[in-house]
Amino acid sequence: MDRLLLDQMTELEAVVKLGELAHRLSPQGIGLATVRSLLASNPERFAYHERRWIPAARLESAGRPMAEAIRLLVGKYGGPLPMATLVAELVKVREESVERVDGVVRQILAHDESFIVTPDEHVCLTEWAFFGTDETIERGLALNGVKPEEVAALEKKLGAFDWRQPNAIGAALAKVAPVSAKVLGAAAWKALNPQDPRAILMFDDRAFFAELVSLPGYLLVEGEVHPRSDSEKWVAAAIRIAEKLSPEIEVEDAAPIDVKDEDVERMVARIVGSEKTVTATRILEEFYEITPANRTFPDDLANVLDALRTRSDVWWVGGDRLRKPNSAPDFIYGVPEPFQFVPTTVVDEEGERIDVELDDDGLSSSLRKLLVHPLATDVLDEDPVPASKQLPEQIRLVLKSLHRELGTFPMCQIPTNWLDTKPSVQELIFVDPSGRELQVWANHEARLLFNLIDWFYEQPVESGAVFTLNRTSRPNVFEFAWLDQADPVVFVTTQRMEELRELQAASEGKSTLQVLIDVMGHWPKGADFLSILAQVNVVRRSSRRLIASLLSSYQCFYQRSGSPVWHFDAKKVDLGFDKTKKRFIRK
Repeated sequence: MDRLLLDQMTELEAVVKLGELAHRLSPQGIGLATVRSLLASNPERFAYHERRWIPAARLESAGRPMAEAIRLLVGKYGGPLPMATLVAELVKVREESVERVDGVVRQILAHDESFIVTPDEHVCLTEWAFFGTDETIERGLALNGVKPEEVAALEKKLGAFDWRQPNAIGAALAKVAPVSAKVLGAAAWKALNPQDPRAILMFDDRAFFAELVSLPGYLLVEGEVHPRSDSEKWVAAAIRIAEKLSPEIEVEDAAPIDVKDEDVERMVARIVGSEKTVTATRILEEFYEITPANRTFPDDLANVLDALRTRSDVWWVGGDRLRKPNSAPDFIYGVPEPFQFVPTTVVDEEGERIDVELDDDGLSSSLRKLLVHPLATDVLDEDPVPASKQLPEQIRLVLKSLHRELGTFPMCQIPTNWLDTKPSVQELIFVDPSGRELQVWANHEARLLFNLIDWFYEQPVESGAVFTLNRTSRPNVFEFAWLDQADPVVFVTTQRMEELRELQAASEGKSTLQVLIDVMGHWPKGADFLSILAQVNVVRRSSRRLIASLLSSYQCFYQRSGSPVWHFDAKKVDLGFDKTKKRFIRK
């Protein structure tokens, strides 16, 4: 990414408006904020001088001897530097004619062994290459700073490799890239310059390196040769990293912007004319060349949002995100039907309802505590929870089967106020470790996240898969990652899911008590309340209080003293409801 920036800065001579630089790099997906962040966080390669951005090597090489200036420019570039670019930079440094500089540079490069010039006229530093003639292996490797075990590992990868074959270097790279240029040179040197004092020495170190870095399809980066195709993922990674970098170069900032009415009209047209969300951060970049690296950015962002949020022709969907009105999917505005609880009307021989709920006094103290556990709660089955004084940067969330099927997630598992509470409907962006983005809708009134079905169905675990969300520096943007291990309490195996679906198919007309009995029959050694609740809800949508009440009031269910596990005794089913619990039945 640094090289992309340096190439453009040489062409532009100096950069006053970063928007011009960002525009040139936009085909690679690089925006203004990324450009500003990368420039301001790398004083080794970039300098802010007289209100302009220039390569740092241009300042450092001023007044130096020509050979030293060449070394600085090539070294800061970090890879083979095109001769034309080198000459163009030196012309700016020395303020001499192109003809004069070009002649002196070529003369130095022809005689100074500190440099290697490739056949396609790229200049490299000899310190990047492996040099060796008739030294012993130990001395040759030591002089180049190469470890014997590195060479041995590479030779093992290459196998029975013929370094005398045509295009041997290309054939080797096809097998082992990415690879250290020095280690690859060492392997070739060992094979072509054997230790036999009578052997012909065939390794030409300078020619080898020149060919190595000139091969099409490969790049020399930080001393390693990589397939050029890797550069796309590097750019994507650099864009993500740029958000987190702290600026080290001081840039003069003006006062916060004053948003004028005519600017607001242009902004509204920009938002309404887009089928996608437009962020206020992007508007600041496009209209004012202001990015998060500016000191005034928080005030500038607030000014723009204040000007736009009151407009009826613009829809604010949380954070800095703005859309044209009524452009969200219809399915995000209510709780899906499968989450509704349908009370049963089954009665016993005495005409009493079988499925009854108890108040807190009728439940055991352990069950009262578990009723407020995040894994016990669900949409339409939760209680208000006060916000914590300290909110975590990362949260761990567990996916249950019904939410996986519908692509939703209940907000009751998310700490109160971890997501902004206004507006009631918001657009969130989840970013996975590979950089993929997913548009997620949060509805605070429905207490659900929507539109996760594509990513949920990539996860083979139907109940109990665990993922994390991390805050980022961008409003309403979160890092999403699956964890390798499922939650042990809510996890249900594929075989058990099939059994539960069979119970579901046969549950029509049954009481929830009978469903609970059918589910409990799977655990001869008992089960935790949260596991029981999760599996019952695969068979039938049931509230946490109802399941806790059934466990507490029917004599066929019991706990051993000091154990959190619930057991089922089939011999006691006929004993029915515990009459002492009648006074606790909720009316």
